[in-house]
Amino acid sequence: MPDKWLIRDLRSVLERVDRVGLGFRAQNPRLLIIVFYDLHCPGCALLEDEAGDYLMELFREGKASLYFVDYPVHRGIEKLHAVFRCIYRRNPTAFLEVLRRHYEAYLSGKLSGEDAIAEASNDCVNEELQRIMEARSVAKELGAPGTPTVIIGNLVKNIGQGIFGYPGITRLMKTIEEFYVY
Repeated sequence: MPDKWLIRDLRSVLERVDRVGLGFRAQNPRLLIIVFYDLHCPGCALLEDEAGDYLMELFREGKASLYFVDYPVHRGIEKLHAVFRCIYRRNPTAFLEVLRRHYEAYLSGKLSGEDAIAEASNDCVNEELQRIMEARSVAKELGAPGTPTVIIGNLVKNIGQGIFGYPGITRLMKTIEEFYVY
């Protein structure tokens, strides 16, 4: 599969992702940005490090709805993803901060004690493990070949682009700008 592909029905993608993704929904967004991520993905960590603030600014300005969709491709990472989802359930803003700290530690080689990041009840973790399996299925159905995969689209025109891998902040911003203006 190429590193970029066209998405012709963005609204149907949103319907599927809205059920399983961790959403930050703007009031009347023109843009939709979806990030399929794995907590042990170097490209995902770099994406968050370089572009995380930019993506959240698009949300805060009301330009974009932003979704994080669990796509654990590394073995044994599902429980940690479930804990992060439990954090999101309690406080979406805290999720963003914990995600940032996690990826900072990952990039610096200081990642340790991951399971102790947050207290989460077994009930919450078990519920979220099921949602992670659903999210993984949605990612595969939508053609995400791995992580990171980013979908950027114009909700008004109902068209988007999938990108496999982190293209760098400059290329990512250019693609977002093109879809916002389009």
